[in-house]
Amino acid sequence: VVAAPAAAMLVAALAVSGVLVGPAARPAAPRSAPHALSMAAAGESFSVGVLALQGGFKEHLSAVERQAGVTGVEVRTPADLASVDALILPGGESTAQGHCIVEASMLKPLQEFAASKPVWGVCAGMILLADGLKQSEPQALVGGLHATIERNAFGRQIDSRFRSMSLQGSAAAAGVSEAAYFIRAPAVAECGEGVEVLATLPDGETAVAVRQDNLLATCFHPEISGDDSWLRFFLSTVAGRDLDEAEPHPDLTTVAPWQPLPRPDSAVDTAVKRAFAVFQQGGVIMDVVDGEQARIAEEAGAVAVMALERIPADIKRDGGVARSSDPAMIQDVMSSTSLPVMAKSRIGHFYEARLLEALGVDCIDESEVLTAADETHHIDKRDFAIPFVCGAQDLGEALRRIAEGAAMIRLKGNAGTGNVIQAVRHARDVYSQIRQLRSLRPDEVFGFAKEHRVPVELVEQVRDAGRLPVVTFAAGGLPPPAPAGARRAPRMP
Repeated sequence: VVAAPAAAMLVAALAVSGVLVGPAARPAAPRSAPHALSMAAAGESFSVGVLALQGGFKEHLSAVERQAGVTGVEVRTPADLASVDALILPGGESTAQGHCIVEASMLKPLQEFAASKPVWGVCAGMILLADGLKQSEPQALVGGLHATIERNAFGRQIDSRFRSMSLQGSAAAAGVSEAAYFIRAPAVAECGEGVEVLATLPDGETAVAVRQDNLLATCFHPEISGDDSWLRFFLSTVAGRDLDEAEPHPDLTTVAPWQPLPRPDSAVDTAVKRAFAVFQQGGVIMDVVDGEQARIAEEAGAVAVMALERIPADIKRDGGVARSSDPAMIQDVMSSTSLPVMAKSRIGHFYEARLLEALGVDCIDESEVLTAADETHHIDKRDFAIPFVCGAQDLGEALRRIAEGAAMIRLKGNAGTGNVIQAVRHARDVYSQIRQLRSLRPDEVFGFAKEHRVPVELVEQVRDAGRLPVVTFAAGGLPPPAPAGARRAPRMP
């Protein structure tokens, strides 16, 4: 988490370097005829790149690697892009991804690639592929898809669902899956010439998957939905690849979002809440105190903002009680940015959390930096419709918070200072303890669960997956590259 003054300096540097690019600044890329798609026979090597700058790219890479005769490649540079036959633009925060693309000198190479080769844009990737956005601030776009996309068309995280769809055209003929996770999803507001609608909501009106020649775009996430059928549709129908049998999909409790599939359109579900943080990966969450700072944070490339009236440590130092922020300030922040907005509640203060849920924030931080309301009990987070993030210093604490319903774990650092020592220490503790857990015999797992006061089923899930069943972030302020790399060194997923 980074304080707002640092965000202001960062956005100033980005503006000087020309990062703040809108659709009008995107040079037109020549388009190729449909027959120019990259084709490959089943026996030949075929590589699929996944843009690996921010978001849920790891899940796509795993899905690609399950396909026989197909190799997944992390794409971070123009040289990486030149080595692949097809490309996936993954889900994440499209504004942050746009900044990364420009900073990596990837915008023009991506536009040229999308002009002739197969590209699949997923959620944020759909936004990046679009020629235009509805009622949105300008941002860097790859473009090429003759469609207008509406960002966050279904609402905030509280409106995210595992939804059913109605298939049409070539997607119906291919028999792809009719349900998937919609996480703060966009939708197609308007289709242009040559765009085929592949799927709509059951109402038959809202388009959620489209194809145009070599471009496929979906506003949902098959890669976390236990479903490779849309990937195979992309490889076979869009990219022209003859496919062999794929490896079976792994147990859903061992891969994101680490839960069985929910019932379509169910309102409150653990998997939907855990899926939110999957697409925050690789990003920075910035502290902001008003709407103006939220706009600065978005322009600077943040993936989310944390609404804070004042630094809690300063409040407690002055002898005050650090509470949840003023609802009016939180609403100002929410109305000022398209990013996810988080807010803090006191440990154990379930009514503060209910107020934040009623405001519609995207995530609640049950935070130890505020003045605790209950020294013994945390909030029962399982029945809330929005995700919670909680701090943890070791594996036992992380598991207890997850058992209570936390959908993301934050390794504790010295917030706002850039001092990473605590976060690194806690990361090493958590992941070394997971390695120790995996070495236990099945009968010893019960003793571990009893010692740490957590459900044995959760311990067994961590043992089988080799990781926590939620995304892990680290606190401690926006650091220079070396300390940030140090925090990744302990293999924080």
